[in-house]
Amino acid sequence: MMTEYTVSDFNVKKLGSFYFPDKTVFRVFAPDHSELELVIAGHPYQMHQSGLYFEIALGGDLDGVRYHYRTSKGLCFRDPFAYVSIDEDSVVVNRERFETEKVILPEMKDVIIYEANVRDFSSSPSWNGTIRSKFFSLKEEGLKKDGTYPIGLDYLKDLGITHLQLMPVLDYDNDHSSYNWGYNPMAYNCVKGDYVLDQDDPYAYVNEFRQTVNALHRNGIRVVLDVVFNHVYDPKNCDLEKMLPGHIFRYRPDGTLAEGTLCGNEVKTEDPFVREYLCEMVLRYLNLFDIDGLRLDLMGICDLDTVNRIYQTARIYKKDFIVYGEGWNMGDVLAEGRRGTIQNRLMMPGIGMFNDYFRGVMTHYISGNDGIMKKVESALMGSPEYLGASQSVNYVECHDGLTLFDHLCRYKADDDLAVNIRRCKLALGLVMVARGIPFFHMGQEFLRTKHGVENSYNSGDLINGIDWDLRIANSAICDYFRDLVSVRKQYGEFRDENVEIAFENRDNCLVYRIGALTVLINPGDIDFLYQDGKSYEIVMNNSGRCNIFSDSVTVEAHSLVICKD
Repeated sequence: MMTEYTVSDFNVKKLGSFYFPDKTVFRVFAPDHSELELVIAGHPYQMHQSGLYFEIALGGDLDGVRYHYRTSKGLCFRDPFAYVSIDEDSVVVNRERFETEKVILPEMKDVIIYEANVRDFSSSPSWNGTIRSKFFSLKEEGLKKDGTYPIGLDYLKDLGITHLQLMPVLDYDNDHSSYNWGYNPMAYNCVKGDYVLDQDDPYAYVNEFRQTVNALHRNGIRVVLDVVFNHVYDPKNCDLEKMLPGHIFRYRPDGTLAEGTLCGNEVKTEDPFVREYLCEMVLRYLNLFDIDGLRLDLMGICDLDTVNRIYQTARIYKKDFIVYGEGWNMGDVLAEGRRGTIQNRLMMPGIGMFNDYFRGVMTHYISGNDGIMKKVESALMGSPEYLGASQSVNYVECHDGLTLFDHLCRYKADDDLAVNIRRCKLALGLVMVARGIPFFHMGQEFLRTKHGVENSYNSGDLINGIDWDLRIANSAICDYFRDLVSVRKQYGEFRDENVEIAFENRDNCLVYRIGALTVLINPGDIDFLYQDGKSYEIVMNNSGRCNIFSDSVTVEAHSLVICKD
């Protein structure tokens, strides 16, 4: 029989290893174990049972010592509360040696999210920095291509994006491959060593990432972690499961593991310990790394109470902390009314959700389907009947699926390449002018290709690496994207949910009025001349930012124009 417990039976802040110069205290919550050993360099130390805990204090300076735990059945597991784990061991660390510099950021007025992968950022031969595929590659400054075009951190700063979302950096399994995106979590308490430059130094596992976040902060860019709280890679070898057998995962009535994730298991986020543990880990990410948000992978698998707790807990420490995720309705064990899904969005105020409706509608719209105008209008409003502007994360491309450029080259292959490129530009604009939170996949603005690979999670650097030469070849689109960011930031109409919106369809050119702005959208093959008897200030056209006053506006084919009354 498993021990039943409540939150009053444990204190997550008292678990783990606690270093002092003359001793280290180890403490584990393991109510269903009769014995537990601490193992250091092959030598076992019998831990003492105290209620539902096991603990032991060892004398001496153990800074940097590696250890793990062993059950009476011979199962070994790393410490789920360790700050650093290397291979099969956790490491004792002196927390006073962690980087503590904190960069103060100005007040957050807008959110423009840009998704990137640490390895992909600098793995391509086109990268000319000194460091590849490590945290520190994100902080290299002064890099240019052809002596003119900034790349790396300088490029991100030049774009003006507000938030950099990093695909998983917490410890994960590569799944028998030399490359993996990271959605195979092994631990939630420490980062993956592959991204660390000095892997022999335990403190580098914390400090290198913190220094990277600080560098991004100094350049005005906030950092979002992509976390996978919905499943683990291998439930049998999960450290938490070995510590608390039977408590960590959901089970079907027949005793088999639930697998609504399609990954073999579901983390039981509603379990009292799991919920407290995840909230404690989020506080760790805040305190150790000073992150600014979380993207919750397959958030619909998580129970909404835990998602809300994570958000509320983080906001106490950082008032502009953001949380968003995939609100897909998945699984059959957790009751539908308790899932962190789009269907339950009203019970999750403040939590953003990816708007797949927006992605589908806009992809069809730019491809020439002009019979879905009402759906386009709804998407531009944040899809109120589906999601709502305050929670809608609008996107047409992310790491999942084909890049937009590859999609158009596959499904609109009969059209001229120049037309598909213009459609990609239009898609950038549609995401930026819609109500909600704009989200972009890195390289989308310079026509990133994965050479037609739809699910490149293990396809290697050749497919996934960022080709910085495309940044040069398509620099005009990069400049256009930068100007879109600038316009988005300047005009509060795109953020103010109380601003009035109106639509008018003129010969399949959509007139989208939002406050004092008028956005003219032309997905068709011929230019459109707009006149309504008024004079407008054109602030953005297909060439970028401008300042043109006119009583007639030419909207080029496959483009949009932003005007001010």
